[in-house]
Amino acid sequence: MIFFSASSPLSAEKLLELAKENSFLLLNPEKINCEEELLLAEKLTEISIKEKKAIAKTRENEFLLWLSAKKDISNAFREYGFKSPEKILVISFSQTKKQLLKMLEAKEKKLNLKKKATPLEIERISLSRVL
Repeated sequence: MIFFSASSPLSAEKLLELAKENSFLLLNPEKINCEEELLLAEKLTEISIKEKKAIAKTRENEFLLWLSAKKDISNAFREYGFKSPEKILVISFSQTKKQLLKMLEAKEKKLNLKKKATPLEIERISLSRVL
C-alpha cells in the first residue's frame, strides 16, 4: 500500500471517476491522525479477504470500512471521502505514486501524520466489527 497527500486541478467528479476506474481511494487527509491507523486497516483488510470474511467486494472498499470503523460503505465514504481536490489523501494497493500523480495531474503535499496511534484509535478500528 502507498499513501500520500496531494492537490489536483481536476474536478471532484473527474477525480472520483479516475479513482473508481483505476481502483484507488481518495480520502480526506484531515480524517487520518497517524500512519498506524492506515497500517492496521491494511492488515485487517488482508486478513478479512484471506479468511473470506470481507464485507466489501473490493480491497479498497474493505480497507475504507476498516479505517472508518463502519459497516456501510456509503457512510464510510460520506465521512472519510475527500472534500476538496486541493486536499486529498491518495491510497493505492496497485499503482505507484508516480503513476497516480500523473493520472491525477496532482502535486504531492506534505502529509503530517503521527507514527503511532493512540489506544482509542487502535480500539476504534480493531473492534469495529465486534457484535
